[in-house]
Amino acid sequence: MMKLITLKFFTIAFCALISLLGCSQLATKSNSSEPPKTNAQDSLFNRMGGLPVIKIIVSETIDEVSSNPKTSRSFKDIKLPKLKESVVSQICKLTGGGCEYDGETMLNSHKDAKISTAEFELFVSVFRESLSRHTNTREKNELLKILAPMKRDIVTIQ
Repeated sequence: MMKLITLKFFTIAFCALISLLGCSQLATKSNSSEPPKTNAQDSLFNRMGGLPVIKIIVSETIDEVSSNPKTSRSFKDIKLPKLKESVVSQICKLTGGGCEYDGETMLNSHKDAKISTAEFELFVSVFRESLSRHTNTREKNELLKILAPMKRDIVTIQ
């Protein structure tokens, strides 16, 4: 039961961390007051590169934070392949990819994890770096904006 809670916690924490750090640097440059033109099929999911790119970003991020001494405690006894799969599904769904996410809410999965602001920010930093390597700035910032509100459900220690 504790492993399931921890797995759900990290899925949620992952998304929240990414969004929090990303929102602090959201800046758009535009010479026009009109919003960018996109067609109906131009979802964030597709513009990011779909499942192949999301899987790489999630895998890189979880591999790094699960082995970093500053964040690894949260991943102890967690089945990383299952966690990665869950996070990929959640990001896919949130970006319009049509995936199903049946995991816990961020609040429920993180309530007993005692995640600190410092851990959250480190996680988001790693996530942002991976996003920067594999996506464009616009897509990175859009995803971070979607994920940012999750911080309040993940961080319990200031």
